[in-house]
Amino acid sequence: MFLCLFLFIVYLCGVNLLNNGLAQKPPMGWMSWGYYMCGVDCKRNPHKCLNEELILSVVDSFYDEGYQEAGYEYIIIDDCWSERIRDKNGRLVPDRTRFPRGMKFIADYIHARGLKFGLYTNVADTTCMGYPGSRDHFAIDAKQFAQWEIDYLKVDGCFVSEEYLNIAYIKLGAHLNATGRPILYSCSWPYYIEFIHHKTPDYKSVAEYCNMWRNYHDVATSWEAVKAIITHYQGVYNDINGYHGPGHWNDPDMLIFGTNSLSESQSRVQISVYSMLAAPLLLSCDMKNINDYEKQMLLNLDLIAIGQDDLGIMARPYALGSITLWVKPHLPRKGDRYHSISFALVNLHNKEHAASFTPGHYGMNSTDVYVVMDVFSKVFLKNITVKDVIHIKVPPEDVVMYTLFPL
Repeated sequence: MFLCLFLFIVYLCGVNLLNNGLAQKPPMGWMSWGYYMCGVDCKRNPHKCLNEELILSVVDSFYDEGYQEAGYEYIIIDDCWSERIRDKNGRLVPDRTRFPRGMKFIADYIHARGLKFGLYTNVADTTCMGYPGSRDHFAIDAKQFAQWEIDYLKVDGCFVSEEYLNIAYIKLGAHLNATGRPILYSCSWPYYIEFIHHKTPDYKSVAEYCNMWRNYHDVATSWEAVKAIITHYQGVYNDINGYHGPGHWNDPDMLIFGTNSLSESQSRVQISVYSMLAAPLLLSCDMKNINDYEKQMLLNLDLIAIGQDDLGIMARPYALGSITLWVKPHLPRKGDRYHSISFALVNLHNKEHAASFTPGHYGMNSTDVYVVMDVFSKVFLKNITVKDVIHIKVPPEDVVMYTLFPL
């Protein structure tokens, strides 16, 4: 019965549902959940209040402080933005106290500054925090989102069966496409299949119907949470790499810069690995709390270029004793043949570790020399050949990152 229904939906909606041309590079921006979560008690906790004032302040920060020019463009409101009940016509209603001028006003404010707007829903009857979900309202909600002119929809998967998940994401995506508005479709489909229903996700289908997808637990504002995410991605590279690329991205969840959760070295690790993974870079914080060093990392255009490279290749991890070597080929090429390659040597441990490696064993294929650039200092260190060995000591909970350009 389920198979027949699934095939009927696929037939009804068309095989290539996600021909929306979006997310050709991993999205960059800001999302409310990681730091603000369900921040509805604005009187008792005004510093964690999810409201219109907060969202407009993020927009202003992006527009005024150089983030937009660096590629950060999406401003995304997560769970808890709506009233507890729909209106008499079955439509979602923004919380009247926290979002008094509604979502179209926010969308217009964002779009007037050349940025993009995102919202959240769930495929169940309620969201994960108990607000109205989209189940049995896919058509009306998709139409409402399009009328509000959103550009990005994050769709959760709480409180439903495995069978329903495999139908719901396809069906909701079809309704979004039917609106005619390009809406980047962010799914949590594989996460719920693997970690709630304990089955193996069908990444072929996920990549066919979603622009990006969560496949591990929510990040928390702690170094331990960041380490767990990075370790997970090291272990599942062979399972997920083949479905990752322009238009379709694995999403390790938000950056926790600006939350006083990471040391400088730990912040280097998170943004370095995310850039090597060609992962979305979505902040979640009070933008006023980003310190000078974090801002320097976020606006490091050499680092961003690695993550935003047109090829969209997900870095491969290699074990070098206690160090993980992440290797990512990318543009520019020499003569359309020899790639530039970035190497990130990551130490997740609380002690210094040494490593040696020969870059020529990891994809360097030009017999001419390569120039080595330190990505953080932006200093060109030396020239090397495919036979040269690099010896390095990586400090505790830190990363050393080089880009090698063929000459």
